Amino acid sequence: MKRLRVLVTAGPTYEYIDPIRIITNPSSGKMGIAIARELYKRGAQVTLVYGPGTEIAPSYLKIINVKTTVQMHNVVINELKSKHYDIVIATAACADFTPRKPSAQKITTEKVGEITLTLKPTPKIINHVKQLSPKTFLVAFKAEYNRKKKELIEIALKRLKSSKADLIVVNDVAKPGAGFEADKNEVFVIDPKRNITHIPMAQKSIIAAKILDLVLIKLKSLSKRGEA
Repeated sequence: MKRLRVLVTAGPTYEYIDPIRIITNPSSGKMGIAIARELYKRGAQVTLVYGPGTEIAPSYLKIINVKTTVQMHNVVINELKSKHYDIVIATAACADFTPRKPSAQKITTEKVGEITLTLKPTPKIINHVKQLSPKTFLVAFKAEYNRKKKELIEIALKRLKSSKADLIVVNDVAKPGAGFEADKNEVFVIDPKRNITHIPMAQKSIIAAKILDLVLIKLKSLSKRGEA
């Protein structure tokens, strides 16, 4: 993957209720960092946009740290506008909702016995990638909970089509030993023609390598079509 420039998003995001309370999820950033490491090993130029995950990102990567979904969104947009990226791999587990009116001050429990939060959707970062950079190869990620395989595939295909992604990686985080915070994962990788590759339970470093092998196969196929 030498000479390929790749943008990877990883980790969770925070959405602030007040300056010290947040809405988030248990994403550790392990999957995204495993992919970033494997890309680097293969010679790619990697930029990692990293939310507040618990996994330590290697210092040899170019890292842009963010906290909120809007911050991650803005960084990705600026990167795509200012540079050419061959590949975007969106592993980040961004919070889907944010408080409509976060408090500028800490909410004091002595004064407020109960609060009601009104939430609004956060921006869908992957929906903007192809709009800004149509030739960038986009790999989307989708985490679901306690779904049958058929449901998992259909949900992933909808996200793949709505984002115009070239591949989508979907997993069920309810599966014991896989998903958030775990060192292992089990995923399905799907393309727009409904070709499905099942990667059985394995260390996330192995999952990362197999995903990138599939990316390379797809890139070579697209390159041959271009030459034709």
